[in-house]
Amino acid sequence: MAVTCAVLVVCPGFSTAESFDLTPSQEVLDSAQIVQILNGRQDAVQSLGWKNVSVAKSARQNAANAGNVVDVDDRSLDSVRQDFDGKQFSINDIVLNAVSALESIEQDAANTGNAVIGGDIGNVEQYFADGSVQHAKNNLVLPDLPGTLRQSGANTMNLVYSEQSVALSSQNFTKQAKQLIDNRVVVTGAGGEGAIVQEGTNLGNIIVARDVDEVVRDFSGDQIINNVVTLKDGARWGSISQNGTNIANYIEAENIGYLKQTSSNGEQIVNNKVQVVTLEGLTEITSPNITQNSNNFVNMIVLKAPADDGSTKIVDVLQATDYGQTVQGANAGTVSQTGNAVVIDR
Repeated sequence: MAVTCAVLVVCPGFSTAESFDLTPSQEVLDSAQIVQILNGRQDAVQSLGWKNVSVAKSARQNAANAGNVVDVDDRSLDSVRQDFDGKQFSINDIVLNAVSALESIEQDAANTGNAVIGGDIGNVEQYFADGSVQHAKNNLVLPDLPGTLRQSGANTMNLVYSEQSVALSSQNFTKQAKQLIDNRVVVTGAGGEGAIVQEGTNLGNIIVARDVDEVVRDFSGDQIINNVVTLKDGARWGSISQNGTNIANYIEAENIGYLKQTSSNGEQIVNNKVQVVTLEGLTEITSPNITQNSNNFVNMIVLKAPADDGSTKIVDVLQATDYGQTVQGANAGTVSQTGNAVVIDR
């Protein structure tokens, strides 16, 4: 029996990241010891175009990759080791050369690697190797904006989720590893009154459980989000919304015994851009109907309120951060950059 599970990761004070469906890579019916190794490349690529665009009302593209995924619902796991040494590319591409009757276009690209979902989990080791990449890309080129255009990209690497407990967990996101999201819209004509929405979320080294005994992890790679809209000079639009969130070394639990998490050498970047093509080149613009939000989190602990019969334990935490955080574009929106943070919800 295969089990599919949707997981939400919530950052206090910010909107919930979109749910992502995890498809089990294998069935595990009893308490088990599992080793998964991924080497190579996964490609989910879609290109859409048609000549008679006047008859089309809507278009939607979904591209997704999943590698090294264990989903056993609430059953127990003795131990899991996951090594990810490869590349995931999810790419959606639409190019329209003529004015269409489209009322909406949606593009969703997602990559998931090294994910464990179970009940009582013993030992988990997760490794994202040097040179490994997750790249989610949505590309849209069209001459007008007749309706709503929405692009969403998500990368998830090294995730442990349990509604019960996790004994020991080791997560390593190495120096030369990268999560990258590119959402790009190019309007080549006069535009229109349509809305553009671009969203990107990178999640790396995530643990959500009721009780966590011991965690040691390091995040040294890069998380990059590019939300870019390029307009012809004089083009019109209704509204533009760009949102980017990077989360590295996040843990949420009622009780945490020992936690050591470090982050260094890498960088979190959110680029939100709206630019116009002029005779002089590209000019970035701001406007009351452009909203841009950027959020970078690294080394974040959320202590949830224990159940009525639960006990509150002392938390032993060591956190160290030497990590770059950069944002570009914050028109009429919010910017948050957080490192070594503890949030107590009690």
